[in-house]
Amino acid sequence: MVIEWLVHIVQNNDFEELDEEQSNIFTIKTQVGKEQNTADLINSRADKSKLDIPSILVTPELRGYIFVEGFDEERLKNTIKTISYARNVLEGDIPIDQIEHFLTPASAVAKITEGDTVEMVAGPFRGEKAKITHIDYAKEEITVELLDSMVPIPITVRGEQVRIIKRKEEDNNKEKKE
Repeated sequence: MVIEWLVHIVQNNDFEELDEEQSNIFTIKTQVGKEQNTADLINSRADKSKLDIPSILVTPELRGYIFVEGFDEERLKNTIKTISYARNVLEGDIPIDQIEHFLTPASAVAKITEGDTVEMVAGPFRGEKAKITHIDYAKEEITVELLDSMVPIPITVRGEQVRIIKRKEEDNNKEKKE
């Protein structure tokens, strides 16, 4: 029966019907904080059970969930039953356009503005408070002046090495209220 169907398709040049099986993106609910461990376990179990999983997406912004690209939802459900960190597969698949924003990396300096007060979280000045004086968006570097130093020396660090303590807008709002 299947061979007759394939012969019919080839004779009538209906290759649209022979389209490869499309993969779906499934959402798996996990234990919060164990997303990466769950993804690693799913990947290793999929290799052992010959389950075809082209990709797994773990995003730090979305805690408690991972996205798995696969072809067979039932086999995926059976695979995660043996993983203690995985809770369940949510019903339905996700269109790629709903998770595209997770695929592009966010800039480390995108949410930082000049005049913000930051805390150094890495490097030799770890724990020091500083004020941002310049931002280089192309290199993702910022120039800061330490608040507790006697002489204000500009220091250039990567955007990941700081954590915002107080925004410039917050200072402006306080001044307007007074």
